[in-house]
Amino acid sequence: MARWHEVAEALRGAITAGIYQPGAKIPKEDELQEEFDTSRTTIRRAVAQLTAEGLLTPVRRGGTKVREQPERQSLALDTAVYRDELGYYFSKTVQHLRALQPPTVTQEPCPPDVLALLGLQAGDHVIIRDRVMGNSETGRVEQLATSYLPADLAAGTVLAQADTGPGGIYDRMENELGWGLLEWEGIITARPATAEEGDLLSLAPGVPVLCVTRSTIATAGAAEGRVVEVNVTRRDASRFEVRYPISRA
Repeated sequence: MARWHEVAEALRGAITAGIYQPGAKIPKEDELQEEFDTSRTTIRRAVAQLTAEGLLTPVRRGGTKVREQPERQSLALDTAVYRDELGYYFSKTVQHLRALQPPTVTQEPCPPDVLALLGLQAGDHVIIRDRVMGNSETGRVEQLATSYLPADLAAGTVLAQADTGPGGIYDRMENELGWGLLEWEGIITARPATAEEGDLLSLAPGVPVLCVTRSTIATAGAAEGRVVEVNVTRRDASRFEVRYPISRA
């Protein structure tokens, strides 16, 4: 085991044992050098590792403290689609969320991780709709939502406009575009946050994003059988968890 791994493991153990309490600073670099009889570089690598794991966080004007773990909010694993006066929504726990700023709409090559879901080839373009969602009263950002729509279907239609009208893109797909009653399927994953996601969600260093990816399938018209949208929502994985009941078979 590399020396910095040993130091990281010792510090991790001290945090777990409560020797260093949440919110408290850990010893300074020179103190840790003396304690572990090692170099400043080794100490910094160990601290960087624990910061990446979300156990430590830098303190403005110097030092490092043990990160306080926030109480998690549960998201029910909901397999139903609902509707209210604003249109479709996919979990009762997110019904209260509202757009905190106007959506941005661009046309770009499809990201590699979405290609297979949309049945596209590398270089194919998509319409990308980005939304920042949260609590309209506090202004706190709770969710980032991005929709990817095949450009061959969406470009030049209302789906490529910032304001898609009452009911949003799903009402336009089912009604004006005649794509039938839509169907959906979803998957849940996690990944490291991008720098932009970290800023918007105010993520602590090392905290990943919880991703819910939903595919929208058309059942009629020119797009019948195609995945006409992939929607990826991201949340602070340190603040949210997915909860579901377990039944006997």
